[in-house]
Amino acid sequence: MGARTMNPHQRVTASDARRQSKTSSRCVAESATVTHDFEVAGYSRLRALGIGQYVSSGTFSAGGHDWAIRVYPRQHGNVIDHYEPPLFYAGASLQLRDAAGAGTTAEVTARFTLSLLQKDGGVSPMARRAMTAAFGAPPRDNHGFHKLLADATSLQKWRCLHNDALTIRCVLTVVRTTDPVPPPELAGHLGSLLATGMGADVTFDVGGRAFPAHRALLAARSPVFRAELFGHMMEKDARRIRIAGVRPEIFELLLHFIYTDSLPGDGEGCDAATLQHLLVAADRYGVDRLKHICEGKLRASADEKTVASMLALAERHNCPRLRDVCLAIQMSIAI
Repeated sequence: MGARTMNPHQRVTASDARRQSKTSSRCVAESATVTHDFEVAGYSRLRALGIGQYVSSGTFSAGGHDWAIRVYPRQHGNVIDHYEPPLFYAGASLQLRDAAGAGTTAEVTARFTLSLLQKDGGVSPMARRAMTAAFGAPPRDNHGFHKLLADATSLQKWRCLHNDALTIRCVLTVVRTTDPVPPPELAGHLGSLLATGMGADVTFDVGGRAFPAHRALLAARSPVFRAELFGHMMEKDARRIRIAGVRPEIFELLLHFIYTDSLPGDGEGCDAATLQHLLVAADRYGVDRLKHICEGKLRASADEKTVASMLALAERHNCPRLRDVCLAIQMSIAI
């Protein structure tokens, strides 16, 4: 099946992957073991993807759950110290697709292997990895391996690359699923409190928009808000506080995270510019977990076009993981 010509900076989605590759599954009768082969066509073009970008197989089922294989073609020198899931350096992973669905927090334990197949259909002894892992709600829905892939010369030597295509085999056995328990409700309840403004005792004026909030909750979540609202600062007794230097939509995301400990849609709808502004706001108010999340997402989107601005951001706001990725990209450009 012919592959499309790709822009080197294009993010490949699951639908793109389906157009570029074909998948097949074989289930072992009367067991929870499934073998799924994911053929990736046009492999040489996929290696232009950025760090953290991947192609995904179609969904397959095992043990009453939906799964998919992800392939991360990008290699980046030998620097992998700061790359951690869901970033798999020149590797592949297994994803539990329904981890956060159906209103359950059930944990699924699975044994799986990911291997490269040779031209004759045999498993390459040079590219086979196995593990047992607990899958559940993100970020525990994705487990895999670094360095499962290699350069084209090595892949050809291993007889795994043929007509610019390779096949990754997943052999998956679902061991058990724990009894589901009701999902946590605190974040939903606090999110509703923020949305309704019920009992709010302070209002923030940000770019002409009003955001009712609750002093005690803000103080519990942010040391800066604690000092402003309960310390000796002038805002201690104010009922309405004007916030400068923050966009209204960024402040809204900040408040959402403070109340719920999450971003809407897990932040998938946030572009790089939004994430950069949100990181700055998180650093300003001492919301370290949000800062860490933004840094991780920015690391996944850094490329040759954005590396200069992201490096400046990392230096200014003390983001060592983002800085290391940016420096590695700059080194690869210079070579």
